[in-house]
Amino acid sequence: MRTSGRTILRFLGFTCAAAVVIVTPRLAAQSSPTEQVTFTKHIAPILQRSCQNCHRPGSIAPMSLLTYEDARPWARAIKRRTSAREMPPWFVEKNVGIQEFKDDPSLTDQEIALIARWADGGALRGNPADLPPARHFAEGNDWTIGTPDLVVSSREGILKALAPDYFGPLEPVPTGLTEDRYVKAVEFREVRPQLAAPTAKEPGRAALNLFVVHHAVIAAGGGEDSATPERRTGGNFNVVWELGQNATIYPDTLGVKLAARSMLTWDVHLHSVGQEMPYRIAVAFKFHPKGYAPKYANSATFGSLTYDLDIPAGESNVRVDGLYTLTRPGLLLSFEPHLHSSGKRMCVDALYPDGRRATLNCAGYNHNWVKVYYYKDHVAPLLPAGTVLQVTAWYDNTAGNPRVADPRNWKGWGSRSIDDMFFLLSRIVWLSEDEFSQEVTAREASRRRPALTGQNQP
Repeated sequence: MRTSGRTILRFLGFTCAAAVVIVTPRLAAQSSPTEQVTFTKHIAPILQRSCQNCHRPGSIAPMSLLTYEDARPWARAIKRRTSAREMPPWFVEKNVGIQEFKDDPSLTDQEIALIARWADGGALRGNPADLPPARHFAEGNDWTIGTPDLVVSSREGILKALAPDYFGPLEPVPTGLTEDRYVKAVEFREVRPQLAAPTAKEPGRAALNLFVVHHAVIAAGGGEDSATPERRTGGNFNVVWELGQNATIYPDTLGVKLAARSMLTWDVHLHSVGQEMPYRIAVAFKFHPKGYAPKYANSATFGSLTYDLDIPAGESNVRVDGLYTLTRPGLLLSFEPHLHSSGKRMCVDALYPDGRRATLNCAGYNHNWVKVYYYKDHVAPLLPAGTVLQVTAWYDNTAGNPRVADPRNWKGWGSRSIDDMFFLLSRIVWLSEDEFSQEVTAREASRRRPALTGQNQP
C-alpha cells in the first residue's frame, strides 16, 4: 500500500497544527500579587523539579540547592541566571514551534517571576509545614537517568597542559554484556580522576576551559559472530556526545541494541585546558526489560548542511541557511542544533510538498551546553517524502559573545572549538510508505479519542 495524495494532504493539516505553538501548562505553586513568596511554598517545588538533579552534593553542579540553607546565599544569582534563561540550560524558544519535550527542566514565565519576587523580597524561608517532602536520590547515584543498569568507562588518559587539539580514537572497551539488551536511555560524563569536583568559585559544569572532552562519537562494535551485520557490529548503538549534553532518552518504539560481547569504541575530540588533566569518559545505560520488542530498529541523523561558512570579524548577526530534502518519509525524534563557539541560534522549518510551511522549532545556542531536545512521542513530527527542511543559523563573532576567543578573526568551517560548524544532528526514523500511512492513521486516531469520551483535548 502506498500513501495516497489524500492521506498526505489530510496529514499535512494535522502536522501543521502540531507545529505551531503547543503549550502545556505546568503545575506550580500560585501566588497572589500581594502574597509573600517563600522558599517552602513556592521555590522548593521548582528547585526539586528543575534544579536538584544537578545541584546536589556529589553531582555535577558547583553548589547544592537541596535545602533553604543551601539556596539562600545564592538567591540573587538564581534570580539572575533564571531571568536570563541561562539556568536551567534549555534554550528552546517558547513562543514558536513544538513545546512538548521529554525530560524538560525549563521554567515557565510565572516560575521565573516567582523566583525574582522571592529574591527581591528577602528570600524568606516560610512556613516549614509548606515544604514538600525532600527528593530521594539513591546513594552514590549522580546520574540524571536514575541508577544505571550498566556503566562502561573508557581507559584513563592524560592530556598535557599545552597541546594541540586531538582528533582520533581511544582504546575500545568491552561492555561486559553476555546477552543482547535494548537501550532505553543513555548518559555520558567526563570524569576527572584524582581531581576534586568543581566548586562554586570555579567555572560551571560545562565551561570550555574546565573539561577536556569537546565531543566523542561512541558506538558499539565487535559483537557476537553472526550472519547479520547488526550482530557483527555490536548492535546499532551510536551517539555523538558533546560538551554539556543532556541524557538521551529514546522513544519506546525505537530499538537501540547493545549486543552481547560488544565493545564500545571512542572517536574523540580533546582540547587542553592549561593544566595537565587526567580524564576518562563514563557511559551509563538504562535498559528496557528483557523481552522488549521494538517497532523500529534503526534511526539516523542528518549531517553538515554546508561547509561554506563566511563569518566576518566583529559581526553579531551573521545568517546561514541550508536545505535538506527528504526523499522518503520520516519520523523526526529530536531537535539538535550543533554550531560552535560563535553560534547563537538555530531554527528548523518544514516546507511540505503541498506548499505549506511550519516552523518546527527555534532555539538559542550556547556551546558550553550542547542540548538535545527529544520530542514527546505524540508530537514528534511525521514528515512525508518530499518535505524540505530549511535550517537557519545565526552567529555572533564579537566580544559580546564570551565563547569567542578572538573576535578580530574571520571564522569559517573547522573542527576546532574556536572554528565554526553548521550541523543539524536531529535523529530521524526513516519509514516506508506503508509505515508512514499507519503512523498518520494512529496519530489522528489518538487525537480524536479524547473528544469521543467527553474529555478535553491535551
